[in-house]
Amino acid sequence: MQNIASRSLIIVFLLTTGACGGADPGQGKTGPAADATPEPAEDCTLVVGWDPWEPYQYQDLGGELRGLDIELIREITARVGCKTRFLASDWASLLEMLKKGDVNMLPGATRTARRAEFAMFSDPYRDETFVLFVRAGEKGRFKADNLGELLERGFRVGVVSQYLYGEEVTALQDSAEYEDLFVSVPISELNFSNLINFETDGFLEDPFVAAAVIRKKGLAEEVEAHPIAIKTREVRLMFAKASVEQSLVDAINVALQEQKSDGSYAALLEKYLQ
Repeated sequence: MQNIASRSLIIVFLLTTGACGGADPGQGKTGPAADATPEPAEDCTLVVGWDPWEPYQYQDLGGELRGLDIELIREITARVGCKTRFLASDWASLLEMLKKGDVNMLPGATRTARRAEFAMFSDPYRDETFVLFVRAGEKGRFKADNLGELLERGFRVGVVSQYLYGEEVTALQDSAEYEDLFVSVPISELNFSNLINFETDGFLEDPFVAAAVIRKKGLAEEVEAHPIAIKTREVRLMFAKASVEQSLVDAINVALQEQKSDGSYAALLEKYLQ
């Protein structure tokens, strides 16, 4: 079971890495109003693109749009006085619409040099992180500071085919010494069944995705988070240069920092880790 201590450890990890990082070069707050939320333009309505990815962006059984990213965006835009209109599509189409300015904002984005040609980016609002999950009651059995130490002891780890888990894990997967200890599956849910059936000793998964699967499938008494967590990239909000002013991005960055300072951001993370 992913208990309070485990959830707190994951939240502390997220809050003390990129999710609480300062502004990136060229993306910081400027001017005398850096300590207060700047005023957005009048009649501010943002078209926000989204594609289904539970628990970050999804529709519930009643058709209501929900998710960690959705709640974050609603709170931040409310703080800067903007309304939102959500538009669903696939990621590739949303990127094209953002290039043209038809979509103003996309969540869950990574900043790249190519994207910077047509987009601006917020400060990081979370890190993409993979946590090691083991059978409930067994994290004490597998004490280690990193995945490599576990592999040295013959630990079998479940992964999803074609997922990128960062340079550290990729190097281990490519190692002739350890490659046979990685058990690949086509979808993440199969990692849970392999673990419960003792076909693996643990698996790597995004902690929020894992929490959603555990909740939906009633596996709280079967699986728990291990202290090993691997950060892979910083996640940001992406804005269309064609239709969004830098001043609004600055305002949203200030609102994001306010959320981190007043505890509402940590509370949102906790909600989706339960």
